[in-house]
Amino acid sequence: MEEILKQILNELKEIRVDIYELKQGQNRLEVGKEKLQRNLVDSLGLYTDKIVDHIDDKTEVLNKRND
Repeated sequence: MEEILKQILNELKEIRVDIYELKQGQNRLEVGKEKLQRNLVDSLGLYTDKIVDHIDDKTEVLNKRND
């Protein structure tokens, strides 16, 4: 009986370690997700600015040709 209780206790300890590691992994994933979201928003903003600049340049060239 005592041996069975020791085995159960050891398994519970292993489960605790597993749960702790899962929580740590989840935290890392959440931090990574937040960084990816920020990077995506920043990158889209820069890309949109480049598109606007390109369109403005082309519009300016076309307007000069029509003058």
